[in-house]
Amino acid sequence: MSDGYLPRLPWHAAVWPSIRPLRARGVHALLLHGAAGIGKKSLAIDIARGALCEAPQPDGHACGVCAGCALTTAGSHPDLRVVVPDTMAIWRGTASEEDNDSEGLAPEEVEDLPAESGGGKAKRISREIRIEQVRALADFVSTSTHRGGTRVMVLAPAELLNGPSANALLKMLEEPPAGSLFILATDALDDVLPTIRSRCVLVRVPAPTRQAALAWLRDQQLDDAEAALAAAGGAPLTALAQQSGTLLDADLRATLLELLGRGAQLSAADIAARVPKTVPVAPTLALFQRWGWDLLALSTVRAPSAVRYHPGAAAALGRVASQSDAGALLIWLSRLTGYRLAQDHPLNPRLVIEAALLDYTACFGQAAASAAPRSGR
Repeated sequence: MSDGYLPRLPWHAAVWPSIRPLRARGVHALLLHGAAGIGKKSLAIDIARGALCEAPQPDGHACGVCAGCALTTAGSHPDLRVVVPDTMAIWRGTASEEDNDSEGLAPEEVEDLPAESGGGKAKRISREIRIEQVRALADFVSTSTHRGGTRVMVLAPAELLNGPSANALLKMLEEPPAGSLFILATDALDDVLPTIRSRCVLVRVPAPTRQAALAWLRDQQLDDAEAALAAAGGAPLTALAQQSGTLLDADLRATLLELLGRGAQLSAADIAARVPKTVPVAPTLALFQRWGWDLLALSTVRAPSAVRYHPGAAAALGRVASQSDAGALLIWLSRLTGYRLAQDHPLNPRLVIEAALLDYTACFGQAAASAAPRSGR
C-alpha cells in the first residue's frame, strides 16, 4: 500500500468487535495498550481508516474503494493527522506535513551546533511528541472537516508525550470538538499521564499466540521465523523489523554470540581482535541486553526452559550462567541501558561495543578468581 502501513494484522480481529460499539456510542478518545511489537500503531491507523471511510463495512472496517479510502491509502486524507516523534516520521502521511516541519522547536530541542550550510543552528531529531505538534492539532480541530465526516487524530506512542504536550492534549480531550476522534497507542500504559488515561476508553490489544505470530512471519517470507520470534521476545513486528535490515547480519551476530559465550574466558585481546571496525550500535546493544536477560533467568530458574531469547545457545548460556554473578549482571544491564540512551549518536560505534564487552567481563570477576589455580609458596 502506498501509505507504507502494514496490511491488517490477523490477531487484531479479536479487538474489532469492541471498537464498533464504542464508535456507535460516540466515544471521542481511544487508548490502545498492550505489549510492544504487536502492531498497535497499525491498528490505530486501521481504526482511523474505518472512521474516515465513506461506505464502511458492517463490521466497521474501511471499504477500501471509496474516495475517502483512496485518500487515506495515499497518505493524504485532509481529515487525518498522525502525530509521532520525529524518530518515527515514517508513520506520518503527506497530509501531516506541518508535523514534519522542524520550525518552532523549543530551545532544548535544538542542538547548538553549526549547520552544514547557511549558518544558523542544526536541528536535532526529537524523541518525544513536541508541544508544537499538539498545538497544530488544536488548529486542525478548530476548522471544519474537508469531507464532511469525522476528524481523526492518531498519537503514538502516548508515553512519549512530554509534559507540555500532554497538558496541551489534555485540554482537547476535556472539551472534545464535535465529530473528532482521538486514537492513542502506548506500549507503557502506566507511563501515560493519568489524567489522559482517565479521559480515554482503554482498549487492550492482546499479543498474538506463538502459532499465529509464526504463521504471519512465514507469510512475510521471513527466514527462520522461530529464531527471529524468540529473539524478539514473541513480538512479531519486532522480529520482522529486525530481519528487514535493522539488525545484525548473520556473520556478525554469530561473532558477537561467540564472544559472549566465552564468559569468564573473554579477554580484552579477544574483544579488540574480533569486534569489526563498523558495527551497528543499536542492534548490537539489543543483542547484549537479551543475552543478559537470559543469563539472569538461568541464574534464577537453572533450567533450559528459562532461555527466552537465545534457545539455540542454551548450552553456552548455561555454562556462562554458572560462572557469572547475578549482581554484576544487573550492573552490566544497567550500563547497557545507559549506552542505549546515546546509541543514535555515538562518537565511535566500535568503541561503544568494545566498552560494553569489557563491562561484561566484570560479571565474571569473582567466579574467575575462585576458579583460577593458586600458586603455593
